[in-house]
Amino acid sequence: MIDDIWVSILGIIAAALVTSSFIPQIVKGYRTKHLDDVSYWLMITICIGMSLWIGYGIIKNDFVIIGANISTIILNMILVVMKFRYSK
Repeated sequence: MIDDIWVSILGIIAAALVTSSFIPQIVKGYRTKHLDDVSYWLMITICIGMSLWIGYGIIKNDFVIIGANISTIILNMILVVMKFRYSK
């Protein structure tokens, strides 16, 4: 049986990777001021999915799931604001 600590470590690593995956797009968008190739539908769908994951994390009382998804929503919202701001 896998110890709970290893399951937690696995969850933390997964959360960090998924959350940090938004950072390169934010940096690129900030540098180029161009986010036309990023879909609003993608960002809306991601926010809805992350919100559902937060609900799941609350039900399961899992702070890794809650924290990772709140962080991802924040990064996603930064992209939405940048896309809106830099749209022509």
